Amino acid sequence: METAKKTNQKASTQLKLQLLKGGLYPRTKKETASENLWLICKAAFWNTQLFTHEEEANFKLLIAEHFKGSRNLDVTFKQLVERVCLVKRYLTRRKGRYISKPIDWLNVNYKNGLSGTAKWYKDVENQRATVPHYNEGIALFAKALLKYADSRNIIDLLNYRRELIELKQHDLVQLYMNSIMHIQYLNF
Repeated sequence: METAKKTNQKASTQLKLQLLKGGLYPRTKKETASENLWLICKAAFWNTQLFTHEEEANFKLLIAEHFKGSRNLDVTFKQLVERVCLVKRYLTRRKGRYISKPIDWLNVNYKNGLSGTAKWYKDVENQRATVPHYNEGIALFAKALLKYADSRNIIDLLNYRRELIELKQHDLVQLYMNSIMHIQYLNF
């Protein structure tokens, strides 16, 4: 009788531990957006390079500067993703083109980096005013990544993948899947 009582006491004093990703403090939406944008840039431009945690933390801080003063982080995120797509397409159009190191390219003061693509994006927006479906693939791509970053829903992933395929945006399908892989599995 006494042993049964001790066994029950031991069973009731066992602790259940739950692993929470993200550390002790919850991250802000701006930090999450910066991290997701870094992972998309990494998937697009530097997917074969290894960076230290300190370097990646610096890259995320540089990206956070692009969100500074933003009234709507989701809109800014989508615009930045579209600008990344424009650069990716620019690089693949002709052999010999390259992108600088992330520490430079992500810096808001570097005119040949992400900051310099603001004019490219403005040109696309102006063109969309007269031709509504102009470059709609990159707009869909940005919308899809924002949706996935927020919800991580596999059904959305499959639907947006199908839509990109229907639009014959095969380069964006590949980039979309690589970005999802980085967001879901390679952000440690």
